[in-house]
Amino acid sequence: MPHVHIRHWMTGKIIHSVSVDSPRPLFPVNLAGCDLTNADLRGADLCAANLEGANLRGAKLVGADLQRANMRGCDIRYSDLSGADLREADLTGAEVYPCGHNKRTKLWATRIDPDSELATMSQEITTEKLRRSGESDEFDLYQAEKDTAALLDPNAKRLEKKVARERRGWNLGENAVLKSKLRVLRYTREIELNRVRREKDLRFLRKKGIDLSFVSKLTSENDIG
Repeated sequence: MPHVHIRHWMTGKIIHSVSVDSPRPLFPVNLAGCDLTNADLRGADLCAANLEGANLRGAKLVGADLQRANMRGCDIRYSDLSGADLREADLTGAEVYPCGHNKRTKLWATRIDPDSELATMSQEITTEKLRRSGESDEFDLYQAEKDTAALLDPNAKRLEKKVARERRGWNLGENAVLKSKLRVLRYTREIELNRVRREKDLRFLRKKGIDLSFVSKLTSENDIG
């Protein structure tokens, strides 16, 4: 009988296997309609997984990666979602209440039924985050990462298009070379100024004990200092 293996998002080790009637694709994981009652799925890599109609009742999903997962109509009552990442997951029609969660449970941009128990839970998590003073707002970091990734997407070529539009006609005229030199000098000063600004903010975040792992997603670790 074929099996679907669930791996840990960090180590890649198999942490749970499910028997299925017929072979299913390896990625994204297809667990639609499967019975995962009380399964230990702590740290599971279920990113973009198909969990539609699955029974996750009582499952331990602490720290699981469920980003963009299809969880429509699934049953996650009595499960533990503490620290789970459900960003952009689809939980419409899911049975949720009661389930465990904490302030580290990520529910940003999650598709949920309005006025549902899950919507209430999401609001509770947001309220808890707002109570924490002196910490970086994780939602702001998440939004900044998404915006930066979209801006720097090599397929979109948004930067090239923007620069091409603003430079129309710049290389024409008698003083084109001189103007280009002046722009290079200005850009260089701006680079140095932004570098100093960045270092000051990083020093502030270190003093506050903030995890700087979000920076490594946008730049190399050597630049963090």
